[in-house]
Amino acid sequence: MEIKHVLIPYMGTPQDEDLLRIACRVANAFKAKVSVVHVIEVPMTLPVDAENLPGFEEANEMLDKAEEVALSVGVEAETGLLQGRDAGHAIVEEAIHREVDLIFMEAHERTRLGMLTLGHTVEYVLKKAPMPVWISRSTIQL
Repeated sequence: MEIKHVLIPYMGTPQDEDLLRIACRVANAFKAKVSVVHVIEVPMTLPVDAENLPGFEEANEMLDKAEEVALSVGVEAETGLLQGRDAGHAIVEEAIHREVDLIFMEAHERTRLGMLTLGHTVEYVLKKAPMPVWISRSTIQL
């Protein structure tokens, strides 16, 4: 498999930082470009390109942190803030637009009533992305 460009959706959790470090090391081994994105989901009551959305400042801070984490392992990452109705859809569309070869995602596995779920976003990306998706998981008990 040839990897020239990887995409990492980033929420700023410690698990996301760990996955970002791993993804950057893999990308570095392949001399691949790294893109890190954060998605703000826009409610249906607002236009999808609405400005001054709640969480905008925090999202930019998260992306600044992602750049620092990438640099700490010797990789320069391009970052971007996405707005969309559904995070999974926005991630897949961005991956197609950027022509990435691999998506790295953190799945916060949830256990509800004895059932495991990876969450809507991860399930959507796994079903719809036309490129491989590397999933790392952490466990959250609800």
